[in-house]
Amino acid sequence: TIAENAPIIPVSAQQGINTDKLLEELVKLEIPKKDLKSEPIFLVARSFDINKPGTTIDKLKGGVFGGILKKGKLTVGQQIEIKPGLNIKKPHGEMSYQTLVTKILSLYKGKESVKEVTPGASISIETALDPFLTKADSLTGCVVSTKGNLPEISYKIKIKSNLFKEVLGAKEHLKVEPIKTREMLMLSINTTISVGTVEKISDDEIELVLNIPVIVLKEDQVGIARNIDGHWRLIG
Repeated sequence: TIAENAPIIPVSAQQGINTDKLLEELVKLEIPKKDLKSEPIFLVARSFDINKPGTTIDKLKGGVFGGILKKGKLTVGQQIEIKPGLNIKKPHGEMSYQTLVTKILSLYKGKESVKEVTPGASISIETALDPFLTKADSLTGCVVSTKGNLPEISYKIKIKSNLFKEVLGAKEHLKVEPIKTREMLMLSINTTISVGTVEKISDDEIELVLNIPVIVLKEDQVGIARNIDGHWRLIG
């Protein structure tokens, strides 16, 4: 892993032991460069309605997203697109997704109101969306960008697998068995979680059909979990 050769420093903050050594190592870390030139990619970790019951119409706030900006810039007044978007239930249990287009009304870094945001720190976006659409994390897992920049939603995905030697989170030391066709796996992609069925395996590549569609961005990291004794456990 990336922590394979990381130094291990015994520390006691209460006793003030080795805190100076910890700081020495922290300042050696290279700060990743921000990509400000690409189109923005914002990952929605939370979505909510911040209006209190009884708020009058003239004081209503638009739907709010909380999450992380991976690259690019977002500015107040900018038009944005949200995918997969609104989940629409049809007769006979069928579902479809409607892309949402709206405008940024305000931006916050923590409690500070700003006109523009760049990658780094947690960000809140107030939009012109009806807050009913964003309440109770209903749009969590969506991706936000400028209109026309995001790829189409996908119910099929191909990933390169790198399985762990042992299952993470299990009480016992369990060896990770090879993935099999028709097996159901849970995938964590950015802030999206979807369950998929393995359709095809070729060397270290796996093709899955997903229950919930995702926005696939190249070089995204994917967490793979398997259902073991009724619990999803990370295997790769």
